Amino acid sequence: MTLFVGCTSSPLCLSEPVSYMCSGENGAGLDDDVLRWGIRDSSRSNNDNIPNGTTAYVERTNVSTPRIIGTYFETILTSSADPMRSNISFSPVLAINNYTILCDIIGTTPFGCSIIIAAAPVSNDIKFTSDTLIFSWTPQSTSPCLSHYSVNVTSIEYTINTTNTSLSLPVHSTNDTEYSINVVAVDTGGRYMDPTSKITFIADVPGSVTDLFINQTGLSIYVSWNEPDTPMPLPLLNYIIYFNVTDLYTTITIPAPATTYMYNIPDVTVGSIYTVGVAAVNVLGTGPTASATIS
Repeated sequence: MTLFVGCTSSPLCLSEPVSYMCSGENGAGLDDDVLRWGIRDSSRSNNDNIPNGTTAYVERTNVSTPRIIGTYFETILTSSADPMRSNISFSPVLAINNYTILCDIIGTTPFGCSIIIAAAPVSNDIKFTSDTLIFSWTPQSTSPCLSHYSVNVTSIEYTINTTNTSLSLPVHSTNDTEYSINVVAVDTGGRYMDPTSKITFIADVPGSVTDLFINQTGLSIYVSWNEPDTPMPLPLLNYIIYFNVTDLYTTITIPAPATTYMYNIPDVTVGSIYTVGVAAVNVLGTGPTASATIS
């Protein structure tokens, strides 16, 4: 019988060396075994199962030096006595995708192991997920051959290779800087797919809040607003509320994010004129203040 060790149905990764072992005997009890390797290109039509290359070892011969089959495969005999044993090794390349490695002890059922090269990985879905200039991404496919991610920020000439799935951009000179960001997943052979997601934006402080409304009821002033309507990938940190009486300003900070906020300014002075303003804040600073006056 023939025993084949190491063959897997999982795709192989480019440039990651592979080694299989074949052993066996024909069971006749004579020193007449022949262990044979063969390589077949399974993608060829009408190949009639004829190997592209072969090599054979005869029982009781000296353990040999390595032999080459074709361009990519190397074999070596490790035991010439029953059971005979031999290894075959190779480094996966695209040229051998769909090849089949054959091994048998002549007179026994041969064993075939198919070579499938894993496809290049794909990455997409760049998302800003933090209150700083940190962004993350999610692989679109879970390639077994992922080597690293290549992150390119074209407008500031920033490129990095990383195995992480998030990255912090340099914070200096970010205001009014246009960023163009893309991420590609690279496999062990250096292959990658074109990026399927790209973000282009100008990093700046938030725009002005919208729909500012103030209303006095009794001794309280109620303030409400909506978030800035200018899309920004940088999350809002908080809102600052300014209000004053006779030029004495008071500031209150409340956390973000939220789609709508309302705040109650208590203990106002009857007959006084109040100016109330609201500004949004992100990691780069405070945006313009939207204000209104009530008396």
